[in-house]
Amino acid sequence: MNVNELYDLVESFYGYKIHMRSLDTKTKEVVGILYDSFVLKCDINDRYGRFGAGIDIGENGFITNFLGEHCSLNSDEKSIKESLKLIDEYCRLRLPDKFLDAYYKAYVLDLYTSEE
Repeated sequence: MNVNELYDLVESFYGYKIHMRSLDTKTKEVVGILYDSFVLKCDINDRYGRFGAGIDIGENGFITNFLGEHCSLNSDEKSIKESLKLIDEYCRLRLPDKFLDAYYKAYVLDLYTSEE
């Protein structure tokens, strides 16, 4: 999988949950903001073709352990989707239900009410 395919996969998997920020073809890194709250970074290692993903927490590091589970290193579509699901579930657990409801209303329900 190349970085353009990874970008498309991440964008289509998360849909309204993510605002895509960048695609770096040199580092093969894709960056997006999940739920307006978490900086997701993922890449495909050029040398071995391994997938990597995590939540960037700034100077303090990078979260790659999601409640005892790690993302798969496999770069096939099924494995990547499983890893993205793991990250999504982790992020949702860290956000209050009230916020998730408001986020859904703002980014999903507004689409339907503004089209009427």
